[in-house]
Amino acid sequence: MPRHRRLLLSLLALAPSLATGQAVVGRDSEVFSRNEPIARGEWFRFFSPIGDITVNEGTGTQLELRAEKILRNGRAEEIGFKVRRSGDGVVICAVFEDGDECTEDGVRSDRRWSSRGRNRRPPSLNVTIRVPAGVRVQVQSGNGDVSVTGALAELVARSGNGRVRVSGTAGEVEASSGNGEVTVDGVRGPVIANSGNGDVRVRAVQGPVSARSGNGDLIVTMTELRVADDMDFTTGNGRIELAVPADFSADIDASTGNGSIRTDFPIQVSGRISKTRLRGTIGQGGRRLRLVTGNGEIEIRRT
Repeated sequence: MPRHRRLLLSLLALAPSLATGQAVVGRDSEVFSRNEPIARGEWFRFFSPIGDITVNEGTGTQLELRAEKILRNGRAEEIGFKVRRSGDGVVICAVFEDGDECTEDGVRSDRRWSSRGRNRRPPSLNVTIRVPAGVRVQVQSGNGDVSVTGALAELVARSGNGRVRVSGTAGEVEASSGNGEVTVDGVRGPVIANSGNGDVRVRAVQGPVSARSGNGDLIVTMTELRVADDMDFTTGNGRIELAVPADFSADIDASTGNGSIRTDFPIQVSGRISKTRLRGTIGQGGRRLRLVTGNGEIEIRRT
């Protein structure tokens, strides 16, 4: 029996909470599908060391997962799936080894794919997930793009190496990539968006927002701000463009190592002012607004 078959079948005996999924083998791929009941407010967590992940809003009361494994040289790669119920929802993990542990914090493994031999081609995996509105979601790929759309209650979306795109989430969002562009659009809650290497773009949100990039531009637009939380925008190399409502108020601290600072708002300056450093108050002040770039322009505009 091929190893990937042994792995999928062996999962059925690992724990009472593990139910049967469906595996369909085609000419060029193998598809694993799984449906699980989940209630509004519960968490759905999915972790995979590789592959693109797409999450869309579904209907009813079940999450629907479909994972396509691409055949290499006439056989499927050795990827299996573990499913377990936690105290607050459902966790599904893509794993390479029977001994890999699927937890609420991710996959715990003694081995990594990179250590399995330089001559082995890494597997290819495409995952699509439909999640009912009002569910909390955490999805993570070690190497692949992550895309999430829908009225989710809360979202954590991460990629170690790939783009991360989020749209339409109703609650708080944390979106991050170790190497790739991060885009958040139309979110109606607080946003934290980070990239180790790539642009960060956050548009048409209620805020507050904080964004960071090791190397990339920060482009942020907020249509309204309902709370006076502090906000922080930092990039090692790139411009910062921030658009906020006309009634915006903040205590601002902005600096650039190489560039200029421009703003549409009148500012009551505190202390000394220069081309590369600005401290002062916009409107009534209150929240702290910090903008720092090592190399790039800083611009604060009205929406």
